[in-house]
Amino acid sequence: MQTYLVRIKPKSSFGTPLHSDTIFGHLCWMYRYLYGEEKLKKDILNTYDTQPAFIVSNGFPKEHLPRPILPPLSQNELEAIIKKYFMTKPLKDKNGQPLSEREKRFYGLSILKKIKKEHFILAEDLLEIKDSLCEKAVTEMLLSRRITGQGKEIETSFKFKKGAFPHNTISRLSGTVVKEGGGFYHTQEEAYIGKEDFLEMDIYIKTEPSLLNKNRLRELFSALSQYGFGRDKSTGKGSFELVEIKEIKLPQKGNAVMSLSYFIPGSSLKNGYYELFTKFGRLGGHYAISEIPFKNPLILMTPGSVFKVEEKRQYYGMAIKGIHKKEEIRHQTYLFPYFVTLLEAKDVL
Repeated sequence: MQTYLVRIKPKSSFGTPLHSDTIFGHLCWMYRYLYGEEKLKKDILNTYDTQPAFIVSNGFPKEHLPRPILPPLSQNELEAIIKKYFMTKPLKDKNGQPLSEREKRFYGLSILKKIKKEHFILAEDLLEIKDSLCEKAVTEMLLSRRITGQGKEIETSFKFKKGAFPHNTISRLSGTVVKEGGGFYHTQEEAYIGKEDFLEMDIYIKTEPSLLNKNRLRELFSALSQYGFGRDKSTGKGSFELVEIKEIKLPQKGNAVMSLSYFIPGSSLKNGYYELFTKFGRLGGHYAISEIPFKNPLILMTPGSVFKVEEKRQYYGMAIKGIHKKEEIRHQTYLFPYFVTLLEAKDVL
């Protein structure tokens, strides 16, 4: 299978997050609208339960990947990092006065607390530490981007904004705001903001070029950019433009895989580190206005989850049936792999 990097430029905030399973659903609908329902069933849905035609990653901030989910730092590792990056630095307070040993330690712990909350790591940084992956290596790499050589904090290159936005219910009969019975509500919208504008986002797709080559992917994402992504499209949310599509190669060696997508583990994934997410999925396309537009809830593992593997595969995990009474409905639950070499605790210096 060939891996493609699809880069998009949001033109608005998104009412629906760029989750892998949601992107997969949107692309299936674009495939149906462009090439027909029968071709969708034949090319994609027919073999999805045993051999997916394509799998999709989450959308990540430009040139970033999910931070690996790993066992936390030991007390000895924590003390070594604080000593190396803070205790030996000539740190000063706002008035230019040198910090005491106690103040340096508290300052270091505050920075590490921020590091612990970071959800992404630069792709080039992860590539550098992927062959000896552990929480200590990840923390030190993130620290090198967060502080200067003198131990002073550097502002992050982008910010994640999420908030509740007010709306009024519009009467379809009068075209005006509903005056009786309320109708006022809030919705959640999110966006990654760079220095001045919305940050470009990266989506990875793994597929057979005979099915989805660059030209066909361009057709699908171009159609999706006009259709809009997620909810509140009619108000301008989920709007984006396609920046580029290119073939790439992700790491293919290691004793473990880090997921770039939401997934359900199969029998081959036994030992790992992960976080869980409950997905309350909705149908898209014209099914969104059907009698039952909701899928059954699913408990998924999140991007960044790391599992040891014994066999190299193009994808891991399993397909799930029965998520809706319509048998043709599918939900991407495969793991999009990024191969790494996971260090044992005894190998971490």
